[in-house]
Amino acid sequence: MKKALAILAVLSLAAFAGQIAVNLNPIPRTDADWLVYDDGTPAWYTWGGTYRGVWFNTDDFQAGGSAASITQAELWFYHSDTRPWDTSDVYVELWNGDQMAPVTQLDQSMAVALDYAPIYVNYSPAIVAETNFWCLANTEMSAGGWPSMLGDGMASGAFHSFFSSDFIVWEPWDINGACNYFIAVYGDIEMSLDNTTWGSLKATF
Repeated sequence: MKKALAILAVLSLAAFAGQIAVNLNPIPRTDADWLVYDDGTPAWYTWGGTYRGVWFNTDDFQAGGSAASITQAELWFYHSDTRPWDTSDVYVELWNGDQMAPVTQLDQSMAVALDYAPIYVNYSPAIVAETNFWCLANTEMSAGGWPSMLGDGMASGAFHSFFSSDFIVWEPWDINGACNYFIAVYGDIEMSLDNTTWGSLKATF
């Protein structure tokens, strides 16, 4: 009985904070060119914050990466009858910026969220982002943070998913540790040519 009450208390607190646990099938991702931090298994959906984004660092995917050439963004949302959306429209945005906050906007595209299915934003030509960049969902068109986003429940060692209500203060999405929104980008990581590399090239030619 005590255990059941404790679980209910946790779920109640989570709902109050703008997130509810879900039990859904894993999402397959097989292409290695996707830059992604989530573990592929949806565990929560959240409407907390007007802005919800993932901070990417190219070094996490390829050491020495100096930039990312992004051709596509993928976001997953979830609609529940108990928490109906007031709109399905959402802005998908790319920004340069470190883990503190997005700083320089690279693109804003309007998209229509789907229930438990990916939405894609395509970039042609590719958008080149810096070593540290963000992809985020801007829900300014909603009165309550809708559409609600899917996230995983496997706490990782570092925070990469953040939310904000004013675009100034960004808080980590912390559910007993660093969990991640289902936001991914597709593209190539560009490498810089350091002095050693240039020396090797000169020696070769």
